[in-house]
Amino acid sequence: MEYTQVFCVVLLAIGCQGMSLTDSIDFGPTEVISNETAAVYNQGVDMGIIDPKKYSLESFAHDETHVFKDTYNEYISMNGSYPLDYQEWLIMNNYGILPDTNESMFQRKISKRSTADNKRAFVNTVKKGDILISGRGTGGLLGHAAIMTSDYWVLEMPGGDGFMSGIRDNNRQIPKDKWFDEHASDWTTVYRCPDNSVARQAAGWADRNYYNPNGGATKTIHVTYKITADFTSKNPSYCSKLVVQAYYYGQ
Repeated sequence: MEYTQVFCVVLLAIGCQGMSLTDSIDFGPTEVISNETAAVYNQGVDMGIIDPKKYSLESFAHDETHVFKDTYNEYISMNGSYPLDYQEWLIMNNYGILPDTNESMFQRKISKRSTADNKRAFVNTVKKGDILISGRGTGGLLGHAAIMTSDYWVLEMPGGDGFMSGIRDNNRQIPKDKWFDEHASDWTTVYRCPDNSVARQAAGWADRNYYNPNGGATKTIHVTYKITADFTSKNPSYCSKLVVQAYYYGQ
């Protein structure tokens, strides 16, 4: 099964900034856009990844300066044996574009709802098997991924300081309300597989392989966070690899 088939239905996209409709988005002084930046952006448009009506060249240039370049350099420092040029890396990360809305995960959202309203919507809606994607990333990748292993618990590998050399015992389960609180400033999207049976199997696989083989409440599996090119290994692992493995191997 191709893992891209998993991410086919969007349940909700929550803008967690809590801004009012009258607030404006201010990127500060106008940034000079180089020909190289424009060429990379236009390639994303030509490939159908970027919708220029939803993600402007100016916004891309801002994100390139403040997010993409540093994250790409981080990736190169960790993956010298598997180098990608900047264009290839952007494509691998889908230019930071959420495939459901064609909007950037780094774009500030204007929402009528408060953070408290968004939290209630999130807590009352997510369920077992849902995939959580937030705008915060690490290890040379854009975005952070987690999976609901029950209607209450979120399983993830949050990463953190020292990820380049590996972070021991990084896998964890936390309540969904606490997960939301930790990502309240991020743009969060929840994906739901249309086949509930597949979603539940993926959640069960993740729980048994990344927390407790018997599905118990006590953590007995301890996984090191480290980004490698080996997709099949479960230790070390990292956030999005955990989620993709769950849907790939869970059926």
